[in-house]
Amino acid sequence: MTYGNGNPLLDAETTLVGWTNRSAIRNSEHTFLSGEEVLLNTKLDAASRFSLVVSHPGADSPVEVELLLAPVLRDGTTGNWISAATVALPAEGGRVEAFLSGRDLQLNAADLADVDLPAVCFAKALVSPATPEGMHVGLTATIPA
Repeated sequence: MTYGNGNPLLDAETTLVGWTNRSAIRNSEHTFLSGEEVLLNTKLDAASRFSLVVSHPGADSPVEVELLLAPVLRDGTTGNWISAATVALPAEGGRVEAFLSGRDLQLNAADLADVDLPAVCFAKALVSPATPEGMHVGLTATIPA
């Protein structure tokens, strides 16, 4: 399994779907795809609030995006994915921001015995029915813990 690296901190915006340019942590341009796992250096269950930001310039049909999060287990592997939010955009395009509280994240009961909290540091966005050209999905911290 491979992981794309997001921003070291969620101070700006970590891209989950869409194009990013070269940065200090990534030596080349990269396009993140729907369903691609991103390892975050900021543990979201330690954030009092963060947001999912979704936008696209227009598509053939409405677009839905589901944010999935997972904890890191003690052995360094990914725990079970949980659905944190689902947002929809009309075919005409636009931008939507969904605010989430890290304290409200409920981990899968099967993972609780094998994590050291805070632990939620994997994220991915599932776009359906298809990813429109120019779409961007990102996470950004809005209030620190």
